Amino acid sequence: MIQYTFSYSKPHRHFVDIEMCVEKHNASELILQLPAWRPGRYELADFAKNIQQFSVMDAHGNPLKYEKITKDTWKVSTPNISEIIVKYNYYANELNAGSTYVDENLLYVNPLNCCLFIPNRIEETCAIELQIPESYEIACSLPQKNHQLIACNFNELAESPWVASNSLQHKSYEVESLEFHVWFLGACSPDWNRIIADFKAFTIQQIKDFTAFPVAEYHFINLMLPYKASHGVEHTANTVISLGPGEDLMSDKMYASLLGVSSHELYHTWNVKQIRPTALLPYDYTKENYSRMGYLYEGVTTYMGDLYLKRSKVFSESEFYKTQEENLQKHFHNGARTNMSVADSSFDTWLDGYVIGIPNRKVSIYTEGALCALMLDILILHNNAGQKSLRTLMTKLYIDYACKAKGLSEDDYIHELLSFGGNNALAIVQNHLYGTKDFRASLDEVLALVGLQIIQEENPDLLAASLGIKGLFSKTGFEIKTVQENSISDVSKIAVGDIILEVNGKPITKELLTSLSAKGSAVFKVKRRFETIDLEISLLDKSHYQINKIITMDTVTVEQEVLFAKWCN
Repeated sequence: MIQYTFSYSKPHRHFVDIEMCVEKHNASELILQLPAWRPGRYELADFAKNIQQFSVMDAHGNPLKYEKITKDTWKVSTPNISEIIVKYNYYANELNAGSTYVDENLLYVNPLNCCLFIPNRIEETCAIELQIPESYEIACSLPQKNHQLIACNFNELAESPWVASNSLQHKSYEVESLEFHVWFLGACSPDWNRIIADFKAFTIQQIKDFTAFPVAEYHFINLMLPYKASHGVEHTANTVISLGPGEDLMSDKMYASLLGVSSHELYHTWNVKQIRPTALLPYDYTKENYSRMGYLYEGVTTYMGDLYLKRSKVFSESEFYKTQEENLQKHFHNGARTNMSVADSSFDTWLDGYVIGIPNRKVSIYTEGALCALMLDILILHNNAGQKSLRTLMTKLYIDYACKAKGLSEDDYIHELLSFGGNNALAIVQNHLYGTKDFRASLDEVLALVGLQIIQEENPDLLAASLGIKGLFSKTGFEIKTVQENSISDVSKIAVGDIILEVNGKPITKELLTSLSAKGSAVFKVKRRFETIDLEISLLDKSHYQINKIITMDTVTVEQEVLFAKWCN
């Protein structure tokens, strides 16, 4: 058994003190490893940078010789020593769905951030003692008793973050004799009746399609922050979700976000936690785990999370369409859609992670993956007269691969797709999962099968629509984040990183922009790295960054209506 003790003495400094006790050691040296990344975030995080102090000793307190052999690996000399104690602290001052944090009112730990492990003893039981106030309650999927947690092995510990506080709000519901727990931490006022009813509805639909749930109970752990936030991380038997501001929890927009991310993360319980790409089975916490299948584990999950909210009647048709329209906007507003495929972008999350990166280089495994999943779902339905869908395929993958502890290769997935969707599915795979062909024609063709179409409206943002630039207002002006290639701004040599200070001699504001006409011209004072210049630019009556809307076609056949019902209802 590997034992961990978590404590802290000055929580306002945000350091957690961790003690790791290793017994029954019988080698001349001991390798200690800290994870370099965490599943659900396919990029290196280098958590070891948060360790300030580190020491190793025997059971009597005598220091042991050790050396750091990589950025997050230590080798300890242990001649004739059977019990080793490692003491270190971890700076815990980041608060999101995948971090670790401590203050005077909260201990929140993601074990993958801060728990050392022994590579050749990863299957041993892990016992965790939390030295926290007696009044604290613990939200965690691990068995617990008197502020002690038990994990069957390090992998289970890695998948089991916890939140400990005396201000947790908690309710539960039951589906198929399984217990589901919903936790909230932070200033918020949950409408429990509505939350439980909606969560139960989408849970029932997901379990019904997969025919079984992989774990005995599940925990939704919600961190409601006082500022804008939206982030979720999946684990085997739980999810941690951070949203904010918490006071807006039951507002239409925030509540829709809660439902969206919760349905998404619950779906991950099957898709990636069980249906696992071969490249991620098992997880190797020490280095990159390259996979081109982000279109499956994030793309399909993004789409299915929204679809299940519609199928369970938690979302209306218009609310469901809105989620797909958001994906359309992100896709068609990203110049990289013709540069890099979803599969290659998945591989490259390990290169530049989840930041925008350089202009027009990569796409999103979430956005483009979800749009491909939408098209594949409808094509499979059409190919099978409404009797099979992407949901049917995912259930097959769960039974034939996950339940047999088999990893899923790219060839496996494509083979299964084609057996359900035929040549039409092959076109999506070749053109859009692994290619960079424009999505528009495929989307139009597929949505027409269920009586829907995409229409385009002018973007109400003048800078986006007329000039082809998007960005953010700051204290100094309007900082440009993207420029559409060959737009009037691009021709005028405006670039990413430039800041618009003034328009027609007046400081740039949202109000000023609304007063400008999309015809004529205006003088923009633009600050560049080495100069500030005035540019007179024509405000062309040309619509860049158009808004895409999904609507019902003017004329819908019975066949389209039937397929729509099979898809959405």
